[in-house]
Amino acid sequence: MNQLITITQNENNDQVVSGRELHEFLEVKTPYTQWFKDMCKYGFIENIDFVLVSEKSETNNPRNPFTTIINHALKLDMAKEISMIQRNEKGKQARQYFIEAEKELKQQLLPQTPEQQIALLAQGNVNLNKKVEQIENSVLDLTDRF
Repeated sequence: MNQLITITQNENNDQVVSGRELHEFLEVKTPYTQWFKDMCKYGFIENIDFVLVSEKSETNNPRNPFTTIINHALKLDMAKEISMIQRNEKGKQARQYFIEAEKELKQQLLPQTPEQQIALLAQGNVNLNKKVEQIENSVLDLTDRF
């Protein structure tokens, strides 16, 4: 799959995209800050659907070579919905791209064959049995003390 917009993972393992990169890809004419404010009117919530990100950016001003710009890390669901809202060809491309990226991730995370699924369940049972055994041993140790 060709990468239209960079998708990364945040510290919670959510797939996220840069709001500014999405804005640029969608070829939105409205300045980013106003556009993002307008998009939030659709009910997106900070720290749930997106996270505010401050970034340093170079300037052409020798007295002040850097400035801080505001960006947003958008979860994939928000990016898909925003893309759909744009109602243009670029929005459709972005939305389909995000859907494909999500499918690829799910395929990587989920076992493909019944044998792989059984092996995963068996491993889960082994881990669960170990935990139960640890708890039983802890309980026996406590009862021996009293």
